Amino acid sequence: MKKTWFALLLTGSLCLAALASLAPTMARSGSPFNMVVGRESSINPAPMPMGSEVVHVILLGTDRRPLDDGWRTDTIILVSIDLRERTVSMVSIPRDLYVAIPGRGKARLNLADNIGEAQHYPGGGPALLKAILEKDLGLTFDRYVRIDFQGLSEMIDALGGIDVDVRCPTELWVPNMKSPGEYLLVRSFPASMQHMDGELALLYSRCRAHTPVFDRDRRQREVLLAIRNRALELGIPGLMPRLLPLLDSMEHHVQTDLEPSEILALAQLIPEIPPSNIRQRTIDLSLAPEWYTAEGAWVMLPDRKLIKELMVGRLGPASWEKQALAQEGVRIAVDNGTTIEGFASQIADRLRLQGYQVVEVGKADTLDYSETTITSYAGSNLTQERLQQTLGVSEDNVRYEPDWLSNVAIRVIVGNDAQSSCR
Repeated sequence: MKKTWFALLLTGSLCLAALASLAPTMARSGSPFNMVVGRESSINPAPMPMGSEVVHVILLGTDRRPLDDGWRTDTIILVSIDLRERTVSMVSIPRDLYVAIPGRGKARLNLADNIGEAQHYPGGGPALLKAILEKDLGLTFDRYVRIDFQGLSEMIDALGGIDVDVRCPTELWVPNMKSPGEYLLVRSFPASMQHMDGELALLYSRCRAHTPVFDRDRRQREVLLAIRNRALELGIPGLMPRLLPLLDSMEHHVQTDLEPSEILALAQLIPEIPPSNIRQRTIDLSLAPEWYTAEGAWVMLPDRKLIKELMVGRLGPASWEKQALAQEGVRIAVDNGTTIEGFASQIADRLRLQGYQVVEVGKADTLDYSETTITSYAGSNLTQERLQQTLGVSEDNVRYEPDWLSNVAIRVIVGNDAQSSCR
């Protein structure tokens, strides 16, 4: 059966945690776990054993529209969760990979899901996609979540919008319907934190004209992380009033084959995974060189051996630096000393991903700091030394003010000299 609730849990936070914290609560309250959503799935595998060390879920974003039997899978992200090491890997799989599709011949990967459904492949579109990924890329997955773009937009609106860490200056271009072959610039963003409603987040995720080939993959992961952060920010009290609108909007837009027991097992695990244990990778041109078909279409030829090398170690233990930072456990506050809205939140998110224990985000006493400063209340330590290097703060802008009663050991005031890394 299609279970909106469980698909929403996955899609909402790293596509595996947005509302996962609610699952145990809803189970205790007698909420209906067997809600039927969308059309009946043709996939009915045995339940995924939660005793496995690694769980793989494929996330499929389609451009399917109501009453439309044809669609393309323009977003394919393989999310892997190491249950023992408490790590998550997100690997973007390009839609333009040129693969052999049974019954169709060579074609782009983004057609596989639709072809599997249309041709009644045993197990449906996800099963055909799985067979292709195993054969051509050496990848596999245990479960799938499929959501169309309208559903993603409605879900973001139901959450009240999201704050997206736009890592690179970005221009969004769309086709000019009045002049085929030409494009119109509809929006541009500096590298900063941007609040987006569902429509804007969808546009940000989908636009690919006049941008680097893999820029869209990065933007899609930024949106997913923003959904996760928004759900965690709302918490159970904030999510409960939004539950019915979320379920209603998802009814015709989300499908998954996850079982209730699997969701509950994942729900217990997700809160234990810190941002520093989330790894992001993509299959780029170094792993799948560009090529042109006889018809002149631009595609990518996957190199199975190189892709396998990319996947090795993606869920391994954290680097020695992250382990050392975690062991030291120094609490950090990040304050915005500029007029750039959301700049402190953006820097804080980057630091968390690198293993720093950021526990507070706020505003500085004034918003005219030209340079970033670090104030240490507990003396010198590894965290302070690495933080100074990470942020590029000179020794002149590091202050030592012993205060053993402070809630944090280090306070960072972000100045106008802070740079947003475009990666």
